[in-house]
Amino acid sequence: MLLILVNWIYIFISSLSFGFLLKKLFKIENQNFTIHHILGLFSITLFSWVYAFFFALDLVFYGFMASVTMAVIWLLKKDVKVHLIQFKKCWLLFSNTYKLCIIFISVAALAMSSVTPAIFDNESYYIQTIKWLNEYGFVKGLGNLHIFFAQTSSWHILQAAFSFPFLETSFNDLNGYFLVLFSFLCFQQLHHFKTSKKINQLYIGSVLISLPFLIFFINAPSPDLSVFLISQLLFFLFIKHYKAIDFSSFSIVLLLTIFLCVIKITTCVLVLLPLILVVKHFKTLKPNLVKPILFSVFVLFLFLIKNVILTGYLLYPLENFDVLNVDWKVPKELIHLFKVGTYSAAFDYQELENLSTYQLFIAWVTSFKFNGIINIIFTTLLLSFPFLWFLKSKEKSVFILYIIGVLHFVLAWIFSPQYRFFFFYMLFFSMQICVWFFKKEKIIVLFTYISLLLSLVPFLTELKLSNYTTIKKTNTKTSILKLKNIVQPNVNSSMSLEYNQHIEGAFAYNSPTKDSFFWTVGIVPLPAVNAKQVAFIKKYYKIVPALRTADVEDGFKSMHVK
Repeated sequence: MLLILVNWIYIFISSLSFGFLLKKLFKIENQNFTIHHILGLFSITLFSWVYAFFFALDLVFYGFMASVTMAVIWLLKKDVKVHLIQFKKCWLLFSNTYKLCIIFISVAALAMSSVTPAIFDNESYYIQTIKWLNEYGFVKGLGNLHIFFAQTSSWHILQAAFSFPFLETSFNDLNGYFLVLFSFLCFQQLHHFKTSKKINQLYIGSVLISLPFLIFFINAPSPDLSVFLISQLLFFLFIKHYKAIDFSSFSIVLLLTIFLCVIKITTCVLVLLPLILVVKHFKTLKPNLVKPILFSVFVLFLFLIKNVILTGYLLYPLENFDVLNVDWKVPKELIHLFKVGTYSAAFDYQELENLSTYQLFIAWVTSFKFNGIINIIFTTLLLSFPFLWFLKSKEKSVFILYIIGVLHFVLAWIFSPQYRFFFFYMLFFSMQICVWFFKKEKIIVLFTYISLLLSLVPFLTELKLSNYTTIKKTNTKTSILKLKNIVQPNVNSSMSLEYNQHIEGAFAYNSPTKDSFFWTVGIVPLPAVNAKQVAFIKKYYKIVPALRTADVEDGFKSMHVK
């Protein structure tokens, strides 16, 4: 916990410094503490992203980034001083109850970040994606080695900038820091609600009621947590500025939208939000639109180039615009395998052939335990929300968000209706309904207290998450906090550290031991992929991974075998 706290302080200083870069670029006047640091994290992401095109995010990168951080703080020391003073004033205005809640969440997040992660995707590709970035940067054709590695979310790029791979302890704690950062915003808005009585502030303050669920995403760099939370801030700002907006506020909405899209491309439908604001307030925003357009094109360029390097496709996993002829292009058979697997996961890997839409829906809502429950709750919210909105709200901006939520779900249904792809809308619907019926700050705070207590459950008992999710063949379970974790966190993998070396043709790779699940790799040294996966794809698709040259740094390609 203590080592993680030190890393959090470093993340805080870095996001404090880099936050000024985007604010200066767009002349953003907003002084909100949490928004500043989220913009700082986005700036660091872009900085690391560009760097990783050419070099590894290694010790040299860390020295370079630390130098930039210190230089910005020195050059803008007056702005830094103002920022910290405003933070102090805000903290002092909080009630003792609010302060204790933030401290409680901070300690719980530190503790959860110190224990072994229990998220399946951490073992299948989070750890390995970050290792590749730290040791090589972006590698051509990495998707040929393991199709999951082709995703490389910008959240993993950001985690790679704070993992300190050259130390004995490799950190995996970005999500814990982000939860604490967002918690400050929630209590800040609850504090403002006491005087303003604006229901929108009560809504964003109520997000922490979902803490017993969110806490399971803390100790792994899951992009889902950042999507769940940043989306709520985006919705809050959209509702707040729907009727009247200035360029500074619009810039924040745009930057948060872009950040969400590069964290998880499945959120791309949210680009409608800044577009709606542009159309509605075109006269106000028109004189300043050149810079946002150029910035958006720049980030889109980074996204496309990343896809090309990792897979050979511009819009991976879509096969549209397949215009490039590079030797590291991922075979379409592997992309199809990825799509089918991703879609089937939403239905608990049931047999889906020849099912009607109605039968598919029944299979979806009756999925394995937790997944099915979440699907039923979301369906109920989706159907009841417009009626409750008509009775309790009638605020146009809220209904626009509902319509976009429906569109998002339709797209998710086409590609893969897994709950984590639409949970942020489930969170929005449920919290809106909550504040429509319970319009007092004291009631929301009471619900938050209960949530804080329930969030202690993972620390008191081991929960085997594979008993409640679709990944039943794995042994993912929560880890109880131990005395040694007060100083040093556990290894960031729940898998065995043992591995074997295998050779496929002329390609030597490392694989976890035989008791590992098909897609998992864990913390195995690079280059690594599960031998079971290689054997399966070789048997059924006649494809094996291979090096492009004798040097791993030059990347991978796929070879067809007889």
